[in-house]
Amino acid sequence: MAGDAIEIRAFCLRLKSGAEAEYKRRHDSLWPQMRAALLEAGVLSYDIHLLCSQGLLFAQMTLRAGHTLDSRPEPDVILRWRAYMADILDQQGDGPVRLPLEPMFSLRP
Repeated sequence: MAGDAIEIRAFCLRLKSGAEAEYKRRHDSLWPQMRAALLEAGVLSYDIHLLCSQGLLFAQMTLRAGHTLDSRPEPDVILRWRAYMADILDQQGDGPVRLPLEPMFSLRP
């Protein structure tokens, strides 16, 4: 990946109290169509970590140059996944509340 232009996105989501095990279970069984849609859009990696004491999920996505995550209508599978997760994540409008994070430091070779 060295030398390739990439974009990194990081944000937090708030998990509803007591939903930690269910959130992990659902992601351990990620739908193959959801995985394919993310990879097709240009997601190179997507990591999610839980800050247990706060119920906050920290998510970080690495996107390839020329990704299409924002430039096309969302596939039906992504909309279905959001609906599937709505009962365990704080929601705003049609999706989870995303708390943007401001980049403060990065170290790369």
